[in-house]
Amino acid sequence: MMSAINTREETMRKNLQGFTIMELLIVVILIGIIAAFAIPNYDRAIRKAHERDMEIQLMALHAANTIYRANMGTYWDTAGANEGNLATINTTLGINIIANAGTTYLYNGPAGGGSFTAYATWGVHTLLATDAPIDTAGAPPNPCCVGGTCLNVGSC
Repeated sequence: MMSAINTREETMRKNLQGFTIMELLIVVILIGIIAAFAIPNYDRAIRKAHERDMEIQLMALHAANTIYRANMGTYWDTAGANEGNLATINTTLGINIIANAGTTYLYNGPAGGGSFTAYATWGVHTLLATDAPIDTAGAPPNPCCVGGTCLNVGSC
């Protein structure tokens, strides 16, 4: 009778054992392989999202400046003053561009208000929009990429 109890206790003890080192090693290796593929894709997705946001904001700025031109007869003229920063852009053109962390917007309207250039910069990526018609399919597109490696818009 005693041997049956001992055998049963041994069987229960075996069932309570944890994972072997080999099993844990295989899981860690699999997690590493998955992370090696996921991290670059995540970085690319973040970059694409920032670029797309900058592109949309520049299109909104372009549209607001077109309305400004229709009302005033010229594009907003910043000659004689510093380039317009985001607060000045929003106030003058009556829009509400909200910059993501690390994104800056600048606007330069030369004397006479016959043209303008607006810049959106995030890290090494810089997009610009000009007074040319918005065209994402043309060559070069407006807005366009002037710095970094842009995924969404073509280069100028």
